[in-house]
Amino acid sequence: MKKILTIAVICALGALTLTSCETKTSEGKQPASITKTDVDSVSFMIGYSTGMQLKQSDFGPLNANQIIKGIKAATSGVEIDYMQFQQIVNGFMEKRSKAIGEEMTKRSEDMLAAKEKESGVVKTESGLLYKIVREGEGVKPAATDTVEVHYEGTNLDGKVFDSSYERDQTVSFPLNGVIAGWTEGLQYVGEGGEIMLYIPANLAYGERGASADIRPNEALTFKVELKSVKPFVEPVVEEKKK
Repeated sequence: MKKILTIAVICALGALTLTSCETKTSEGKQPASITKTDVDSVSFMIGYSTGMQLKQSDFGPLNANQIIKGIKAATSGVEIDYMQFQQIVNGFMEKRSKAIGEEMTKRSEDMLAAKEKESGVVKTESGLLYKIVREGEGVKPAATDTVEVHYEGTNLDGKVFDSSYERDQTVSFPLNGVIAGWTEGLQYVGEGGEIMLYIPANLAYGERGASADIRPNEALTFKVELKSVKPFVEPVVEEKKK
């Protein structure tokens, strides 16, 4: 549904990009005080906004000529059956997601197989691969503890999709509140240590993925520095006085 709404917004914005000083609106032409420069400037900004929405929608490369053709059809009053519209968009996204998932499965298997052969890499029963870069002298966290970390995550293309280093700020969270690969992996390193995690998709974001940079069935790599561990403390429940 999100993708459908995005397309609808794009069509609406696209209609505005065709406005010019010679284009009639419901009020007639643009007011005399509105110059061509005014219209060109706002048209560019609306076009830019449309492009940003397309970029965030994960449709992949599209045919710009067909997009313009669709915009012209909408502004000239051509109507499209909504059910057909929905079927085409949803069908495309399902087909694209399946194809990407199949590609990512193969690439993930190849990457993990190669990493498993590297010196110092350990494979656990779950399929997680990890390598201790620095042991750390502090306590190792339990799944219920809260950890403070610096980290960087990369996908199979080597693209950094998230990094606390770039934000120059550590992050704290309950270890059992993140992806399974993290929950398990960070329990192998001590406070003050550093670990590399090579996480298969089933311990990360699975068949659905999480964004354009974390695709369906994609294995992920994380560099994680464990800055501190805050042990879980069972909350004290006071008995009510009778």
